[in-house]
Amino acid sequence: MGTIGSSSYNTLSLSLDYYLSKRTDVYVIGSTQFASGTDSTGRAARATLNALTASSTDRQTFVQLGIRHKF
Repeated sequence: MGTIGSSSYNTLSLSLDYYLSKRTDVYVIGSTQFASGTDSTGRAARATLNALTASSTDRQTFVQLGIRHKF
C-alpha cells in the first residue's frame, strides 16, 4: 500500500464557442480528470470535477452543449 495522502490529479479542459448571429451562439465545454495514488483516507484516489458527484473510478469526464440567446 502506498503512502497515505500521496494523490495526484490531472485535469484537461476545452471550450468552443461559435456565433450564429450577433446575439446567438452555440457552445461546447468539456473537461476530464485523471486521479492516481491514495487519498487522505488511504483509499485509491477518485476523480472529482467541481459541481459533480465524485466518480467511482480514477477518471471522470464532463461535456456540456448549449445554445445562448441574448435579449
